[in-house]
Amino acid sequence: MAREWTENRRKVAEFLERYFRQYDRAPSLDEIATGTGLWKRSVEIVLKGLEKIGFIEITPGISRGIRLIDGNMLRVPLVGDVMAGPPAWSQDGVVEYIKMDKSVVPFDNPVALRVEGVSMRDAGILPGDLVLVRQQQHAHNGDTVIAYYNGGLTVKKLERKNGGIRLLPVSSGHKAMEVDADDDFHVVGRVMVVLRDLGGCFDMEVQQRGMD
Repeated sequence: MAREWTENRRKVAEFLERYFRQYDRAPSLDEIATGTGLWKRSVEIVLKGLEKIGFIEITPGISRGIRLIDGNMLRVPLVGDVMAGPPAWSQDGVVEYIKMDKSVVPFDNPVALRVEGVSMRDAGILPGDLVLVRQQQHAHNGDTVIAYYNGGLTVKKLERKNGGIRLLPVSSGHKAMEVDADDDFHVVGRVMVVLRDLGGCFDMEVQQRGMD
């Protein structure tokens, strides 16, 4: 049965994960309220909801008495699809999370994208694969990046040469994308990990829309 991930639960859960990762202890209610922009009373309600669905454990009467269940695990948002081919924009908001061991994702602000298309086949990135992406706006020559290009997202090798930029496929039969001054282009992240689930092993959680 899917956990009930409302918008506020998602917001507080992500704040808790960041806080524990940085300080290795629980935040106070005031810190959660400040960090999420919620009223303190709303935070209390959301924390009870997170405890109900098994994300945290709360010890009553103890300051900072919050403990993450599966503290070595991290929820990585699956934000949509990305084309390994012509760009396609399909980020309609987070609806799923991938539950993973933190040791597999040793970088901040990870997001996941599902690959479509075959233009990165020879780099070992196939249709249906999930790529874990570190969100960043810069990249070096030769990095595999997620780029926004004229209205769509695409995964390609970045080439900087003679002052110009090209997005390179890594598969025969596909042309490079030449980035001109008039193009709407920017790097949104660098591909750090490629995942291929052959046996239904990914632990997915569906986020339900709501308030608390």
